[in-house]
Amino acid sequence: MFFLRDLPTEKMLRELAKRYPDLDPMALLTCTALLRTGSDVLAGFEKILARHGLSQGGFLSLIVLNREPEEEITPSALAHKLGVTRATMTGLLDTLAKDDLVERVQHDGDRRSVVIRLTAKGRKRLDGILPGYYRQITRMMAGVSQKERRSLIGLLEKVRLGLPALLD
Repeated sequence: MFFLRDLPTEKMLRELAKRYPDLDPMALLTCTALLRTGSDVLAGFEKILARHGLSQGGFLSLIVLNREPEEEITPSALAHKLGVTRATMTGLLDTLAKDDLVERVQHDGDRRSVVIRLTAKGRKRLDGILPGYYRQITRMMAGVSQKERRSLIGLLEKVRLGLPALLD
């Protein structure tokens, strides 16, 4: 979560660049705008999901399972798809299983392994959530043309490719 609401102006950043020569005012202005918008979008999604009694992790688990609802997946493969640890995945699956949205079943080929399956209740829950969820996303993106959306996706991919620079 990015907490700063009072974002610096370009003029402020140009002044700071006089003191800090490595500061690229437009790079920082763009980055703070991206962080602010991303945090606001995530906070909005968290509110939507909370109304449905789901965390982001639980919801995304259901979304991934719903891509191929008849298929089974191992907890570790699901954790990988969500970008969470196996321990985090276990907690998410415990909650989803308690609510009967997913089930753990023995793997056919390896009795020591467990696979995850979306339950009928899980599919029904998503069927009740997703139409409104998709409608809200469409409304949020209404001011951005199809061409601009494609351009934004490309620009965000360039930013994503630059993320390793944060680890230097």
